[in-house]
Amino acid sequence: MMKGLLILFLLACSLPASAAQMFKCSLTHNLENGDAEPKVEILSRNAAVLDTGTTFTFSTDGKNKITSPELQPVKSEDGETVLAAKQNNLLFVKLKNSYVLRNQKEGYVFGECVPDK
Repeated sequence: MMKGLLILFLLACSLPASAAQMFKCSLTHNLENGDAEPKVEILSRNAAVLDTGTTFTFSTDGKNKITSPELQPVKSEDGETVLAAKQNNLLFVKLKNSYVLRNQKEGYVFGECVPDK
């Protein structure tokens, strides 16, 4: 009996958990200017994003951290399923290799994300 419990315990410990993963991304900021073309600025080519699977955490200024609410599957306009959540007037979206924070007039895109080793 104890041997069986020990084996179960060891198996449970060795199973992979949905661990958080750090990514390095390019960070761009875009600002809508009414009728004019949006202003797009590259802020960093080395921005960090922590992805837990159902949330992501990042900083747009390198100091203050922002964590998304729990993301839910949503069908995009092109039929692809993405993870998204709204909090107040902010939209958080997790795509294949990028993360987006946006309101009506401005947004931040963490793109070209690769695992940070």
